Amino acid sequence: MALYVQLVKLSRAGVMKLPELAGDFAKVQAFNESLGGKFLYVVACFGEYDFVALADYPDEVAALKGAAYAAAQGNATIQTLPARPIEEFFKIVGELPK
Repeated sequence: MALYVQLVKLSRAGVMKLPELAGDFAKVQAFNESLGGKFLYVVACFGEYDFVALADYPDEVAALKGAAYAAAQGNATIQTLPARPIEEFFKIVGELPK
């Protein structure tokens, strides 16, 4: 499995549908699960992004499909970033030549 950070900005349509977003999120969550993925953590934010999600997908194709499906709902734009746990990052950079 691979980790991805998803930065989400609501569209105007998404803002107009705020009371209905929980239902739309449930649809996206179910689709992600059908791909073998899942949201590990999702938070609502104040600022440049409205939501930040940490998602686990089996591969890059599943991550692309999950983000595309979510964006196709018309409520938000999504930027998806591959990520690694900090311990793994330190291990990888520890292997760099000095």
